[in-house]
Amino acid sequence: MGDRWVISNVDDFLSKVDKYALKIKANGNAKGFVAIFYDLHCPGCALLELDLMDYLTQLNQKGIIDIIFVDYPVHRVEKLHAKVRVLFKKNPGEFLKVLNNIYSNMVEKGVLVKDIEEVSDAEAASELQAVNECKKIAKGIKVPGTPTIMAGRYDRDTGVALFGYDGPDSVMNLIREVIFEF
Repeated sequence: MGDRWVISNVDDFLSKVDKYALKIKANGNAKGFVAIFYDLHCPGCALLELDLMDYLTQLNQKGIIDIIFVDYPVHRVEKLHAKVRVLFKKNPGEFLKVLNNIYSNMVEKGVLVKDIEEVSDAEAASELQAVNECKKIAKGIKVPGTPTIMAGRYDRDTGVALFGYDGPDSVMNLIREVIFEF
């Protein structure tokens, strides 16, 4: 079972991630958000993405949640994170495909992707500061590692974070409790 904790002052967190994290805005005004603190070489992140990204994308497309990707490369893959950020800025859909490809290779083939050849090192250099700022944001709210998911509603100044991944039910229950509770 993963660790859960309440995050207060979510408005401050959101103002920081608006500057540095990758956000897929919902169609319309979302009720809340799901922030994913991820590492591109994290096996738990890979399982979470493969199990739940379709579900999260559906909630996003229905206008219920914004999805926020917060870089937290604990496996020292900052340059790889910077490269996928470049892809996101060009096309968020392409980012999601590459993310799925990276994680599928890890889970299904045991292969760790080390480079994104279609993005140059020079392009990636412009995103390294944002990767490092995301790490600071994560540490500032005491994220112990990856994967960590935080769910929150925009009409409240608190959120709930869950560290670790023990299957889709725990994340889906967190989202139901935080986003849909009345």
